[in-house]
Amino acid sequence: MASYKVMCVLTLLTPAVVCGQAPLNTRLLGESSEVTDGEWPWMASLQKDGRHVCGGTLVDQDSVLSSADCVSSSPTASDWTVVLGRLKQNGSNPFEVTLNVTDITLSNQTVSHEAVLRLETPTLSNYIQPICVDDGRNFSVGSTCWAAGWSSGAGGEEQVLQEIQTSVVDCEDTWSDSVCTEAFPVEQGFSGGPLMCHQDGSWFQAGVLTAENKLTTGPQGKFFSCFGDLSSTLSIVAARQKS
Repeated sequence: MASYKVMCVLTLLTPAVVCGQAPLNTRLLGESSEVTDGEWPWMASLQKDGRHVCGGTLVDQDSVLSSADCVSSSPTASDWTVVLGRLKQNGSNPFEVTLNVTDITLSNQTVSHEAVLRLETPTLSNYIQPICVDDGRNFSVGSTCWAAGWSSGAGGEEQVLQEIQTSVVDCEDTWSDSVCTEAFPVEQGFSGGPLMCHQDGSWFQAGVLTAENKLTTGPQGKFFSCFGDLSSTLSIVAARQKS
């Protein structure tokens, strides 16, 4: 069976923090598709002037990963806040915390454009946990993965967090060092959120959603979504841990 690898060689988290654990997630048990509190505990809402702009993920105890397109027009840290532990954009969220952004770093990759936002350090709980970022693992064709985010056009009046289930497909040699999935639309507001895959008891982020969603037609005419490697993200966070 073919497999595809995101080439990342550094680990994100200090030994004291365990990534990729979601005690309240029931997706692997085949239960209801309705998202509930703590289902995706690394989900972050990037906010400007008190409004949701993009999604993101907690990838270290004080770092959030998102798309560079979300913040490139306003890369000043003080313009932004990040909300963790949120389920609804409109309504009560008893487990959420709002944190100031202290620094923003943009990657300079050709295919993959990410931003890493440094935060005030939150207190971790079942509702706030970091996801692992791929460290060179193989995601085999047929593997089930999920994307998640908020959209003004979905989730009802409360704009509840939405999820999309997809599967890893053959990239047909179109992109090297990438993960490809069945094509799926990215709603406005989903940008910056994660492509998430479960392996060996942990959740890994295999890509970052963008407005374009990197939709690609391969040599055989198949339409799929392609996600570039996250090596630059790993380097940014690793450097911050040493500072």
